Amino acid sequence: MSEHGEASLEKLVDKFVGDLTRSLNAFAGECPPFKTTVVNSSQTRELVNIRFDQSEEAPGALLLKSRGQGVLSLAVTIGCTWDSASRFLAVEKSSFAVHPYDEVTKEPLFRVEYVRGSNKYRPSSHFHVHAHRDEFTHLMSFAAKVDVEKQGKLEDYFKKGKKLSSFHFPTGGHRFRPCMEDILEVLRVEFDLDVKNGAWANQLKRAREDWRKIQTAAVVRDCPEVALKVLVEEYGMPAPTGWACPETDVAKLTRS
Repeated sequence: MSEHGEASLEKLVDKFVGDLTRSLNAFAGECPPFKTTVVNSSQTRELVNIRFDQSEEAPGALLLKSRGQGVLSLAVTIGCTWDSASRFLAVEKSSFAVHPYDEVTKEPLFRVEYVRGSNKYRPSSHFHVHAHRDEFTHLMSFAAKVDVEKQGKLEDYFKKGKKLSSFHFPTGGHRFRPCMEDILEVLRVEFDLDVKNGAWANQLKRAREDWRKIQTAAVVRDCPEVALKVLVEEYGMPAPTGWACPETDVAKLTRS
């Protein structure tokens, strides 16, 4: 998004908040103001948290309507930091929680989340469904009981059992995860939300294009060999001479 030396993290976050606000305003007409908070991680790395302002007058969520009635609330929480090269803004974690009606203090219907530092056993980009299915939770509980090597999971099972909402459904990993606008669009379609379709369609197109260009650039940095191969073999670009293509970062390419 920008070079480290050209702008502070806070300024880049302000621009990012502006992008989020434009999309939400185009979608819902008006969204609550965002509040940003500068914090430090355990590694003393700078981190800025973004969420809707929350007070007695502000519920900390965006109310979404269908035929004039509030049917859903969207709560947004995003943590931003520098990328691994300290050059570009990166999302450290994000959560888009969809609640029924305006009941943001109760359990959501589902959450779409991203955790940049997720361990190798959990998908970094995932969603959680807050529902119940006996067969599903029975099988998850069975897996916890029979995994004798993970004593912590066994103890956790006997304390509170398993819920469907603890299951991580993968959604494309670090590079191919959905953007906020993808979530808004599926809510519009499935819940027949009141949206000014003309303004929203244009904003959705712009936001998706911007997001996917950013992610395309990140994928090219992870795997420049494939990018070069496509340009040379499929688009007729002359193969560069006197230049060695950087190797693929297999660790980044294959992480969950």
